[in-house]
Amino acid sequence: QFKQRMAEGKKLRTLLNENEFKSSQNDMELLGMGDVFPFPKPVFFIKHILRAGSAEDSIVLDFFGGSGTTGQAVAELNIEDNGHRQYILVQVPQTTENSNARRAGFKKISDITIARSKAVAEKVKSDYDGRILTPEDQQLINQLGFKVFTLTRSSFPRTDFAPDPEKSEEENLALFHKYVAEKEQQLSMGFDDQELITEILISRGFMLTYKLELQPSFTDNTLYLASDGTKEAYICVDNSLRDSTVDYFMQNTDTKFICIERAINSTQKFNLKNRMQDKFFAF
Repeated sequence: QFKQRMAEGKKLRTLLNENEFKSSQNDMELLGMGDVFPFPKPVFFIKHILRAGSAEDSIVLDFFGGSGTTGQAVAELNIEDNGHRQYILVQVPQTTENSNARRAGFKKISDITIARSKAVAEKVKSDYDGRILTPEDQQLINQLGFKVFTLTRSSFPRTDFAPDPEKSEEENLALFHKYVAEKEQQLSMGFDDQELITEILISRGFMLTYKLELQPSFTDNTLYLASDGTKEAYICVDNSLRDSTVDYFMQNTDTKFICIERAINSTQKFNLKNRMQDKFFAF
């Protein structure tokens, strides 16, 4: 390792002073969003950084997502060099008070981030319209999708019941049963299936880029096959698991299966755990 110091009197040169790297509205104007964000980072500049500091399969993290320039740069660079980079953009829900963005219907900066990411995907797809697509082209188009995650409370309520010392054991037991019933009702009514599935899969170590495929062969329950390229498992978040579904996994123990614990009785849980071992998990 060595350090190369500049000669005395020399000044550091910054790329930001070069005309080709200066901020411009042109990138967003081509997406029909020219007046929405005042000073977006230039896509060309971010792509220049990514060429120098990323591999073709890197995950690019931008903690200051802003208008979504980094996402556009990643998408365009993948097209240019057949890369498979992925990006994670983080943006706090900062409001857009008294601005062109607000007048255009964007209440938060994160709304702009999402809209631009969608516009980039649509533009890339439109650029391929009328072409004969190679397998590589189709793969690049397929990887344009993205997911939006928001920090929120867990779908699974906390267990914070405490017995009342002034009540009898029977009274506290009745209160506990009431508490459990209320929490179960909250779980079944307060969240949708996709929220439950997302939290469960992430907690089980799946990547955020997991894909779900509905399994129509299961007629008594709604089951999905979840896969992120490394991990794979069947998952069901129905309130009740039918015997036919249980029987299937009792006979097919070469795959992983995840369900909601309250969806099965103690006998079903014992049988599944006994046959599938660590390939079965009740959340």
